[in-house]
Amino acid sequence: MSIKRITISVPTAVATRIKKAAGTKPVSAWVTDVIEEHLDDAELERQWQAFYREVKPSQRDVQRAEAIFKRASRPGRRRGAA
Repeated sequence: MSIKRITISVPTAVATRIKKAAGTKPVSAWVTDVIEEHLDDAELERQWQAFYREVKPSQRDVQRAEAIFKRASRPGRRRGAA
């Protein structure tokens, strides 16, 4: 992978937060990871929106999917827990 050096300016308070968040990791590596994650999330959202427009689910389908998701993602009791 080739590397391109860029310069950004951020407020002092933001720079302090970045350095603290990076910890022992080099700031440029930490910032790169954060930006890549953000770009990946944005691309996934774009793809999801395109898929959603193509599929055009009915309101009933959306409500059913939301109900299934809610049931599947709620914390349940662990088996064997007292």
